[in-house]
Amino acid sequence: MAKAYQELTAQQRTFADAVVAGSTGSDAARAAGVSGSVGYVADRAVKWMKHPKVKAYIAAGRAALADEELLSRKEAVAALAKIAKRRGRDRAATARDVVAAVAQAAKMLGYDAPTKVEVKVEGSLLHRIRSGSR
Repeated sequence: MAKAYQELTAQQRTFADAVVAGSTGSDAARAAGVSGSVGYVADRAVKWMKHPKVKAYIAAGRAALADEELLSRKEAVAALAKIAKRRGRDRAATARDVVAAVAQAAKMLGYDAPTKVEVKVEGSLLHRIRSGSR
């Protein structure tokens, strides 16, 4: 990412950093100093989003953020595991705390089975929405 960082203009870098942070293309373009009509700002944002070096920079930035989020997920699971394992050694964690920690960790790790939900609609849903009836 260091090389891609050097190959971008200051405006492109500011734009890409804003996109990585979650801004829309137009908002990122404005943050980078683009002004003018809504159409012009949007057009500039589209051009930058299609630019190969800007695209690469954004992809690398998003990948780095994903790694950070994964790390914090690992930390969360580790904290839950610590609570779950502490019960025998420390009375600060109650049995309820241990069960809740194990259940939450299982959800985060995808160990729980998916829940099947069935939705039944009688009559015309659109008609019911328009008429305001339940």
